[in-house]
Amino acid sequence: MKFIISLFTLLITVTSCDTSKKAVENNKKMQETLSGTYYITQLGSIDVSANKIAISFDATTNTVNGFAGCNSFFGNYSIEHNSISFGSIGASKKLCQKEIMSIENAVLKALRTVNSFSIDQNAVSLLENDTILIKASSTSVVSKKSTTSKDTYKTAVKYQASTRGSFDFILISQNGISISKDAGLQDIEKHAIDAAQWEELKTLIEDVDVESLQELKPPSQKHQYDGALHATLAIQIGDVEYITPTFDHGNPPSEIETLVNKVLSIKEKSIKQ
Repeated sequence: MKFIISLFTLLITVTSCDTSKKAVENNKKMQETLSGTYYITQLGSIDVSANKIAISFDATTNTVNGFAGCNSFFGNYSIEHNSISFGSIGASKKLCQKEIMSIENAVLKALRTVNSFSIDQNAVSLLENDTILIKASSTSVVSKKSTTSKDTYKTAVKYQASTRGSFDFILISQNGISISKDAGLQDIEKHAIDAAQWEELKTLIEDVDVESLQELKPPSQKHQYDGALHATLAIQIGDVEYITPTFDHGNPPSEIETLVNKVLSIKEKSIKQ
């Protein structure tokens, strides 16, 4: 009788441990899955898939950045099981059409109020209590398009590198060069860019497969333990922005190495002028 009771107790213990282990593994899996770039398709009941709004999660540093329709945004987040909270969300200060700004403001407001998330294959939903505020997909819903003269004029490249106590922002377009070390982007230096510099940079941008930027693999991971600054590169073509995963500043993926080095070179030459 004692043997049967002991065996029954052992089975319950093993089953309980196995169930707990699976629960922990599932929770861990959920947290690890919330990483990479997602494209926001739904804002409340509004379809915003055509706006190419992107949000990128870096689970190793708990930082988030993206493109809200007009401006880039950045900040941090924390998760526990299926709860999520965003903190210190900041954004650049460019002005766009009223309709675009209205959607952008709604996106940023939603990020500040969401408190939970759910993942279904390649889609993520961000909720406030039981209300879905944002739906996003890891698959781009905007197909690659040919570059028109209007899109070329609106082409830009953005490089951002940051770590604790350090921030570096570079934005280069046909209109000029913007540089900042202020994480709030309140203090921005502006420089002119000559035609030759821009044409060379534009050629490098056109050589990049923008649709695959989000799939690039960083060659090293020093940024995970503050061994290097966390860096991202974004390319804007027309109203669409494509963003890379986080990589080590000073060691970008080979596919964008030439472009990154050119951006940094233009920045250094501008500062010295």
